[in-house]
Amino acid sequence: MKITPLDIRKQEFKKSFKGYEKNEVDIFLEMMAKEMENLVRENKRMNEQLRELDLKIEDYKRMEKTLQDTLTSAQKTTDEIRRNARKEADMIVKKARIQASEIVEDAAAQVRDLMNQIAALRNQRDGFMAQLRGFLASQLKMLDEMEKIKAYEVGGEREKKEAPLKSRKSDKKVGDLFRD
Repeated sequence: MKITPLDIRKQEFKKSFKGYEKNEVDIFLEMMAKEMENLVRENKRMNEQLRELDLKIEDYKRMEKTLQDTLTSAQKTTDEIRRNARKEADMIVKKARIQASEIVEDAAAQVRDLMNQIAALRNQRDGFMAQLRGFLASQLKMLDEMEKIKAYEVGGEREKKEAPLKSRKSDKKVGDLFRD
Protein backbone atom coordinates (compact mmCIF):
# COMPACT_ATOMS: atom_id res chain seq x y z
CA MET A 1 0.00 0.00 0.00
CA LYS A 2 1.32 3.37 -0.99
CA ILE A 3 1.20 6.14 1.62
CA THR A 4 1.08 9.77 0.60
CA PRO A 5 1.73 12.88 2.71
CA LEU A 6 -2.02 13.54 2.68
CA ASP A 7 -2.63 10.05 4.12
CA ILE A 8 -0.25 10.84 6.94
CA ARG A 9 -1.99 14.13 7.68
CA LYS A 10 -5.47 12.62 7.70
CA GLN A 11 -4.54 9.62 9.73
CA GLU A 12 -6.69 9.39 12.86
CA PHE A 13 -5.84 7.19 15.79
CA LYS A 14 -8.19 5.71 18.33
CA LYS A 15 -8.11 7.26 21.66
CA SER A 16 -7.19 5.17 24.56
CA PHE A 17 -6.85 5.81 28.16
CA LYS A 18 -3.16 5.72 28.34
CA GLY A 19 -2.47 6.69 24.71
CA TYR A 20 0.06 9.03 23.26
CA GLU A 21 -0.27 12.73 23.62
CA LYS A 22 -2.28 13.94 20.70
CA ASN A 23 -0.29 17.12 20.18
CA GLU A 24 3.02 15.27 19.91
CA VAL A 25 1.59 12.71 17.53
CA ASP A 26 0.15 15.50 15.35
CA ILE A 27 3.49 17.32 15.30
CA PHE A 28 5.29 14.09 14.43
CA LEU A 29 2.79 13.26 11.69
CA GLU A 30 3.14 16.77 10.26
CA MET A 31 6.93 16.40 10.21
CA MET A 32 6.58 13.00 8.53
CA ALA A 33 4.16 14.44 5.97
CA LYS A 34 6.55 17.29 5.14
CA GLU A 35 9.48 14.92 4.88
CA MET A 36 7.41 12.65 2.70
CA GLU A 37 6.42 15.61 0.49
CA ASN A 38 10.07 16.54 0.14
CA LEU A 39 10.97 12.96 -0.75
CA VAL A 40 8.12 12.72 -3.27
CA ARG A 41 9.17 16.05 -4.86
CA GLU A 42 12.78 14.92 -4.93
CA ASN A 43 11.74 11.60 -6.41
CA LYS A 44 9.68 13.36 -9.15
CA ARG A 45 12.53 15.71 -9.90
CA MET A 46 14.98 12.81 -10.14
CA ASN A 47 12.59 10.80 -12.30
CA GLU A 48 12.20 13.82 -14.62
CA GLN A 49 15.94 14.27 -14.70
CA LEU A 50 16.35 10.55 -15.40
CA ARG A 51 13.87 10.81 -18.29
CA GLU A 52 15.77 13.76 -19.73
CA LEU A 53 19.04 11.90 -19.39
CA ASP A 54 17.53 8.83 -21.02
CA LEU A 55 16.36 11.00 -23.94
CA LYS A 56 19.82 12.51 -24.23
CA ILE A 57 21.37 9.06 -24.16
CA GLU A 58 19.01 7.94 -26.93
CA ASP A 59 19.93 11.04 -28.94
CA TYR A 60 23.62 10.33 -28.40
CA LYS A 61 23.12 6.71 -29.41
CA ARG A 62 21.33 7.81 -32.60
CA MET A 63 24.12 10.31 -33.31
CA GLU A 64 26.74 7.65 -32.64
CA LYS A 65 24.99 5.23 -35.00
CA THR A 66 24.67 7.96 -37.61
CA LEU A 67 28.36 8.78 -37.23
CA GLN A 68 29.32 5.13 -37.45
CA ASP A 69 27.14 4.69 -40.54
CA THR A 70 28.65 7.84 -42.03
CA LEU A 71 32.18 6.66 -41.26
CA THR A 72 31.44 3.24 -42.72
CA SER A 73 29.93 4.83 -45.80
CA ALA A 74 32.86 7.23 -46.11
CA GLN A 75 35.30 4.32 -45.77
CA LYS A 76 33.44 2.35 -48.45
CA THR A 77 33.36 5.41 -50.70
CA THR A 78 37.08 6.02 -50.11
CA ASP A 79 37.87 2.39 -50.89
CA GLU A 80 35.73 2.56 -54.03
CA ILE A 81 37.42 5.79 -55.12
CA ARG A 82 40.84 4.20 -54.54
CA ARG A 83 39.86 1.11 -56.53
CA ASN A 84 38.51 3.26 -59.35
CA ALA A 85 41.61 5.48 -59.30
CA ARG A 86 43.86 2.40 -59.48
CA LYS A 87 41.82 0.97 -62.35
CA GLU A 88 41.91 4.30 -64.16
CA ALA A 89 45.65 4.66 -63.56
CA ASP A 90 46.22 1.12 -64.83
CA MET A 91 44.11 1.86 -67.91
CA ILE A 92 46.01 5.11 -68.54
CA VAL A 93 49.36 3.33 -68.21
CA LYS A 94 48.17 0.50 -70.47
CA LYS A 95 46.86 2.98 -73.04
CA ALA A 96 50.11 4.97 -72.86
CA ARG A 97 52.14 1.79 -73.40
CA ILE A 98 49.99 0.84 -76.38
CA GLN A 99 50.34 4.35 -77.81
CA ALA A 100 54.09 4.32 -77.20
CA SER A 101 54.35 0.93 -78.89
CA GLU A 102 52.33 2.22 -81.84
CA ILE A 103 54.51 5.34 -82.06
CA VAL A 104 57.66 3.21 -81.98
CA GLU A 105 56.23 0.89 -84.64
CA ASP A 106 55.20 3.86 -86.80
CA ALA A 107 58.63 5.43 -86.39
CA ALA A 108 60.30 2.13 -87.31
CA ALA A 109 58.06 1.84 -90.36
CA GLN A 110 58.89 5.41 -91.35
CA VAL A 111 62.61 4.67 -90.93
CA ARG A 112 62.23 1.56 -93.11
CA ASP A 113 60.33 3.59 -95.72
CA LEU A 114 62.97 6.33 -95.65
CA MET A 115 65.76 3.78 -95.94
CA ASN A 116 63.96 2.19 -98.91
CA GLN A 117 63.49 5.63 -100.48
CA ILE A 118 67.17 6.45 -99.90
CA ALA A 119 68.18 3.14 -101.48
CA ALA A 120 65.82 3.78 -104.41
CA LEU A 121 67.20 7.30 -104.82
CA ARG A 122 70.79 5.97 -104.72
CA ASN A 123 69.89 3.37 -107.34
CA GLN A 124 68.21 6.06 -109.40
CA ARG A 125 71.28 8.34 -109.01
CA ASP A 126 73.60 5.50 -109.96
CA GLY A 127 71.39 4.76 -112.96
CA PHE A 128 71.38 8.41 -114.02
CA MET A 129 75.13 8.58 -113.60
CA ALA A 130 75.60 5.43 -115.65
CA GLN A 131 73.28 6.80 -118.33
CA LEU A 132 75.11 10.13 -118.29
CA ARG A 133 78.49 8.37 -118.54
CA GLY A 134 77.14 6.28 -121.38
CA PHE A 135 75.72 9.38 -123.07
CA LEU A 136 78.94 11.32 -122.59
CA ALA A 137 81.01 8.37 -123.76
CA SER A 138 78.87 8.08 -126.90
CA GLN A 139 79.18 11.85 -127.43
CA LEU A 140 82.96 11.62 -127.03
CA LYS A 141 83.00 8.76 -129.47
CA MET A 142 80.94 10.82 -131.85
CA LEU A 143 83.33 13.78 -131.45
CA ASP A 144 86.26 11.52 -132.13
CA GLU A 145 84.52 10.22 -135.24
CA MET A 146 83.76 13.76 -136.37
CA GLU A 147 87.37 14.77 -135.89
CA LYS A 148 88.51 11.75 -137.91
CA ILE A 149 86.16 12.72 -140.70
CA LYS A 150 87.34 16.30 -140.55
CA ALA A 151 90.96 15.15 -140.67
CA TYR A 152 90.33 13.13 -143.81
CA GLU A 153 88.65 16.07 -145.45
CA VAL A 154 91.35 18.65 -144.68
CA GLY A 155 94.30 16.61 -145.66
CA GLY A 156 97.78 15.89 -144.54
CA GLU A 157 98.93 18.92 -142.57
CA ARG A 158 95.93 19.39 -140.55
CA GLU A 159 96.00 15.74 -139.66
CA LYS A 160 99.46 16.11 -138.21
CA LYS A 161 98.48 19.06 -136.06
CA GLU A 162 95.34 17.43 -134.78
CA ALA A 163 96.86 14.10 -133.98
CA PRO A 164 98.31 15.35 -130.67
CA LEU A 165 94.95 17.02 -129.88
CA LYS A 166 93.11 13.76 -130.39
CA SER A 167 95.29 11.93 -127.96
CA ARG A 168 94.91 14.74 -125.44
CA LYS A 169 91.10 14.80 -125.76
CA SER A 170 90.71 11.08 -125.37
CA ASP A 171 92.73 11.27 -122.13
CA LYS A 172 90.31 13.75 -120.61
CA LYS A 173 87.68 12.72 -118.15
CA VAL A 174 83.99 13.33 -118.66
CA GLY A 175 83.99 16.41 -116.40
CA ASP A 176 86.91 17.96 -118.31
CA LEU A 177 85.00 18.14 -121.58
CA PHE A 178 83.16 21.26 -120.54
CA ARG A 179 86.28 23.14 -119.42
CA ASP A 180 87.85 23.75 -122.87
